Amino acid sequence: MPSLKNEGSNLEKLKTQILQLNALNNISLELTRTTDLDVLLNRIIKYAAIIVKADAASILLLDKKKNELYFKASLGKKSKEIKKYKIKVGEGIAGWVAEKGKPLIVNDVAKDTRWAKQIDTSTKFKTESLICVPLILEKDIIGVMEVINKKDKECFNKNDEEILSSFANQVVIALWNTNIIEDLNNYFIHITEILIQALENESLGPKGYFMKLARMATQVGSKLGVTGKDYTNLYYASLLHDIGKIKVSRKIDISFKAKDNFRIVQNEISLHPIVGANMLKQINLFKDIIPIVKHHHENYDGTGYPDGLRGEEIPLASRIITVVEDYNKIIYNKHIESDLEIKKALNKFFSLTGTKYDPKVINALKESIKT
Repeated sequence: MPSLKNEGSNLEKLKTQILQLNALNNISLELTRTTDLDVLLNRIIKYAAIIVKADAASILLLDKKKNELYFKASLGKKSKEIKKYKIKVGEGIAGWVAEKGKPLIVNDVAKDTRWAKQIDTSTKFKTESLICVPLILEKDIIGVMEVINKKDKECFNKNDEEILSSFANQVVIALWNTNIIEDLNNYFIHITEILIQALENESLGPKGYFMKLARMATQVGSKLGVTGKDYTNLYYASLLHDIGKIKVSRKIDISFKAKDNFRIVQNEISLHPIVGANMLKQINLFKDIIPIVKHHHENYDGTGYPDGLRGEEIPLASRIITVVEDYNKIIYNKHIESDLEIKKALNKFFSLTGTKYDPKVINALKESIKT
């Protein structure tokens, strides 16, 4: 018969495995829900420290140019202090693991010749034991993960090392996802720049006009409490709200040559929000700004186009762009030469508050102008 001691040991191991599986499952969900790398890494080391019963934990990433490790995430009493320190590859236990690409368990650092105590001395923290495992992405060492000081005066063991390695794999996935997102963002920005150049080349706005409009739109948005993803969507929608005019302007040229019919031209112009929205549908990265672009010519009283939306039915970002676009057309209109003409145009503009324009947006514009 198995002894009570063995049964207790097996039960404890089973509990640890269940905790580990739950933690890894939670981390997997987090990887699909958030792109905030710092949040992810801090949660990973928190779970790891709990399961292996460690007092502190850290993730150090490799700066290949400087050949040194820097603290990306840290948990413990001195977590804030240690972030200013760097560790050369090959120096100390973390540096050794980064150099060799092998995990290491040290249950008495004072007896290990690889141990470098400079950080402990500076922070007045006492490291007694640790496990350090490499972070490996496609055979390249990208950093290390470590847990420090086993609780209850116990020793780290191979089971703890395996647990830490499984969490290290989650760190690598988080870092890999971040690289993909950065690449997508760079691609997104590049596409946007190309589209803005196309707008300017079609004489749909003077050079720099769309950037000015986007900056003012986000300033107004900030006054209205627009933050986070909504702020980003407002910025890109402001840049690309007239993208449909690229196609429409060419149809207008054909219409003029064919019939010289003003009504046809007006109908074509009114189509540009729909045309723009359909153009952006082809690019998945722009999916969140499609309704903003589509509805930036809706009027607050429901008299706009293409769908005759009114009030709060119109996306807030669309209402902001409507106001800021018309305001900029007055301020940057080269054909309005005198101050008196500008004043008259602005008076007419503000008189449309509550009909064409959302009063809240107009008030935010006024605040933005003052500051």
